[in-house]
Amino acid sequence: MTYSQFQFLPLKVVDAPPLSSQDFTRERYRLLKFTDARDPRHKHFYPISGSMIENYESQSKLRKGNHINTDGSASGRLLELNDNWCLLPRNITSDEWREAPHPHRGHPVLYIPGHWGSFSQSRSLGAHGTRWTGPYAKAKSDQEIYESLRTGRGMHDGLGLHIDGINVSSSDYVMDWLTSSKFQQQRQNYLNGFVMDVFALDFDGEGAALHSSILVQQADFFARAVQTIVKGCHLRPNDHPHNDDNSAELPLNIYNKRQGGGITIVAHSIGAWVVRVAMKRHPTLFDEGYIRNVVTLASPLRSIPYVVDAGVHHLVKELNNGVSNAVGADSTMISISGGLRDEMIPPEVCEVPNHLDNDSTLGLVSSAILASSIVKKDGTSSTSNDRFGMDHRAIVWCYDLLKEVREVVFSLVVATDNGLVSIERMDVAMRIMNGEHDSLGVGSTRNETQSTYQEQVNNQQLLLLRVKGYWRTVAIQLSALYHLNNLLKLCITAALLDAYLILPYLHYLRGDQTTTSASRSISDRCLNIALGLLAIPSVAVMVAWTRQFEPWKSCHAQECHLLFGTMFTLSQVATTCYYFIVHGVFALVAPILRMLTSTRTGFMDKSVHATNTTFWGLLFELSVKQLRPLALLFFPLTVVTCFIINTFMFGNEDLVWNITALASYAFIALLLHNLVYLIAAACQHASPLSFGRRRSEIIVFILSMLMNTCGEVLHAFSLTSKWGQTEENSYSTWVFAVMPFAAIVVFQTHDIMAQNFTSYWNQTIKTVGNGDSAIGSTTFDLGTLGSTAFQTKFINVASACFACLVTWNVSRNDGVLDDIMLPIYTSIVVIETYLKCQSYSYAVIDACSAITNDELLLHCDSPKNHDKHE
Repeated sequence: MTYSQFQFLPLKVVDAPPLSSQDFTRERYRLLKFTDARDPRHKHFYPISGSMIENYESQSKLRKGNHINTDGSASGRLLELNDNWCLLPRNITSDEWREAPHPHRGHPVLYIPGHWGSFSQSRSLGAHGTRWTGPYAKAKSDQEIYESLRTGRGMHDGLGLHIDGINVSSSDYVMDWLTSSKFQQQRQNYLNGFVMDVFALDFDGEGAALHSSILVQQADFFARAVQTIVKGCHLRPNDHPHNDDNSAELPLNIYNKRQGGGITIVAHSIGAWVVRVAMKRHPTLFDEGYIRNVVTLASPLRSIPYVVDAGVHHLVKELNNGVSNAVGADSTMISISGGLRDEMIPPEVCEVPNHLDNDSTLGLVSSAILASSIVKKDGTSSTSNDRFGMDHRAIVWCYDLLKEVREVVFSLVVATDNGLVSIERMDVAMRIMNGEHDSLGVGSTRNETQSTYQEQVNNQQLLLLRVKGYWRTVAIQLSALYHLNNLLKLCITAALLDAYLILPYLHYLRGDQTTTSASRSISDRCLNIALGLLAIPSVAVMVAWTRQFEPWKSCHAQECHLLFGTMFTLSQVATTCYYFIVHGVFALVAPILRMLTSTRTGFMDKSVHATNTTFWGLLFELSVKQLRPLALLFFPLTVVTCFIINTFMFGNEDLVWNITALASYAFIALLLHNLVYLIAAACQHASPLSFGRRRSEIIVFILSMLMNTCGEVLHAFSLTSKWGQTEENSYSTWVFAVMPFAAIVVFQTHDIMAQNFTSYWNQTIKTVGNGDSAIGSTTFDLGTLGSTAFQTKFINVASACFACLVTWNVSRNDGVLDDIMLPIYTSIVVIETYLKCQSYSYAVIDACSAITNDELLLHCDSPKNHDKHE
């Protein structure tokens, strides 16, 4: 990690919501400026900001404690525009702005943290920007660096880095100066004086990938932060001191020069999606040239492996389809992937989709490169063949990488200042990162036969397999955390395959379709587990093998490089977790639940069937009845819990009690209700339905609900406080909460109707005697299981097809099936249960009563040798 004596100055963002002097800590996001304690340019700001400065001592303290004194008064304030925190000289700033003691600013670079990331991750980038670390620090003493920052001598002042003696209309000369070895010494002198003033956004550690509203809010604040830097550093064309009335008639290259290169964005991980969403919602930032160059570090630009929210799926699909990338001005986006050692983001997704790459009509030119290709470009490492990148967090502080990022930013700024368009700037950046400083001549381009990024990833995968061996490669792939989403999907797949393929097969082998798993012997359960642990992983591996063939090839990301051993192990772990929940957790919870609940409060409530004789009538009555514990128990419990978390854990005092907040409480309460009642249904000791199948279905509902609502819960929780309620405050849908609720009521309806039928049938048998009971039982099987049996088989086939579809798409992360799986599965369960409940209806009970009481003469007393045709 790069060492720096960092001090972060809080800046006031333009168009911020009005806050009182005592409520400035309520601002959810912040814009901060990195400074080094050894940098003389910013020392006069430290007394102004007071204890609001983030440094080594304050990193371990709560933010509120750093901003407020013990008596409640503020011990510092946000730096405003008239404080001249950008360090502009007097001839540029207005008379109202504060005179900076050392008015020498660097090129503004804005750092965007990722999912659950921190602004403090920018301290290494800031240290490289001020030259307290890197190759320059090795060549110069601390005193020389200090003097250059104080006097500005030899330092880029941030107002446009123009090459001496250059013809601004000659882009070939600029390209030659940036890439040719004959200008190496002159270029190095400029690079040694290049200073980056690093700004950072503080998103308070929010997980942007969990919900689309978080991405939208962060993108909106990002736009405000860019506008603040543009205004504070006078990056607007009209603010430039050399601007004149004929600026509209100037050529594009001169117009670009007058904007000083704009702001360079460095985004880590999901922070790149904040930039892309801002590109959609605030295209003016790019059209006006305020943002020309974007460098992303370990960012999943193709797809996000952890997406569980339908809104994020929609944003990813919309942006990757080019709907919202029509940026008027030319922009470059350079993606640097951590490679195979990145445990969070696979390298396959760190590239913008091909149909957006280098498309001049979109104004966006993008390219990707592996971090290992950058840090080993000198070829001095003896172990360069064994280097496969860096992990997800190390990429923001890796010395070897950041010194190259600094050179890339320098080259992009020079190229932008001197009129190079986006495709030319991209060519310069890729040459530098590939170590292609040479004397190829003016206007030379990279070798067209050079392998593409995906080919480089494929080569690195083959190199890993060759160097580490098969089973070590399997172990490395299993250690990647981005397989957790696939592991959850595989667990759902195991439940579906067990419910609709393995259990029916075992029933077929026994030849007893009416046997319930409550009466299943231990040997039957062991056979079920053994068959599942062998069959389910085998099916997953076979599907992965089939998808590699061209006619069915549908892999698009990391699943393309999963080894069969990795897929089998992941499936084996998911299947083991599934059977552990079914036969372990539920078995342990069941007796505890039976002790805590009575028969009249559980799922077998016998007080409901008297008023409703049909499936839909009973379904409606049970739905209304379920609202009682939801309103009297779960809703108050949710309100109290959220209030305690907000007040005592997070220190929020700006809770609101409006319709939006109450709806959020209701949403969380409904999810809690669903979870408790689904677990109770799975732990129920006896059920007329196949017990194993019931538990499999419930596991599918529980896992699907958890997977699709974790982001919704966090968003709903944020809506209970004032900072969370913005214009984009409506979460996507309640479908993932309503569907499990419907499943709970359907299960209750089936159990009650089946119990009513069983109780009445047993009572009737005792009344009419053993002789007639045999006749009645035979007649019931013949009379009631005709069309219903055919319909049930049809729905079983549909369920099996649905299980196969989920298995086929288990390793994809396109979000299409993930968003519709729960509604489809709920519909299947409702239809299946309705068809089975036809055998338990009151019409069937009346028919059975007539049969057992000999009211229907289905037996005959004719002579033994009667005419069978009569």
